[in-house]
Amino acid sequence: MQTRRFTQLPGLALAVLLTLLVGSVGAQDSSALVGTWDVILRFPESSCNNACSCPGNTPDIPIPTLNTFLEHHGMLWSAGALVVGPGHGMWEYLGDNQFTARFKFFIFDLTTGFLTGNEAVTKDIRVTGPDTFEATSTYDLFDAAGNPTATGCIINETATRFQ
Repeated sequence: MQTRRFTQLPGLALAVLLTLLVGSVGAQDSSALVGTWDVILRFPESSCNNACSCPGNTPDIPIPTLNTFLEHHGMLWSAGALVVGPGHGMWEYLGDNQFTARFKFFIFDLTTGFLTGNEAVTKDIRVTGPDTFEATSTYDLFDAAGNPTATGCIINETATRFQ
């Protein structure tokens, strides 16, 4: 009887080890997005119209932003423009280097400083390497009262990890 108990122990230890290994591989994949990223936004020409205006009414100009994806699925976003505040939101791992994120930021009038509205952004992210990702985002604009003014506008993004 004693020998049987000892022969089962290595099998049990192997099963536990394999479970931990599989769990850590999944966690490693989901953490690929964690960190701060230099992101370049580009509004494609097809997206520039009356409903979805391009910054400066010019398509494909590079607009730098920072995206920070926190360990517990929070997200911070910032741009170098005086008319928008920082963005806050969350991200989710979808599997196979695919992620989604959603965040919101406020928009202000440059001359008065008053709130003019907000923008809600949904990002579909694909991690393309250890330090790169590509994303397609859609955004919805709202006026100061919360009424939608534009929906489904598209942004293309490329990103490199901030080191």
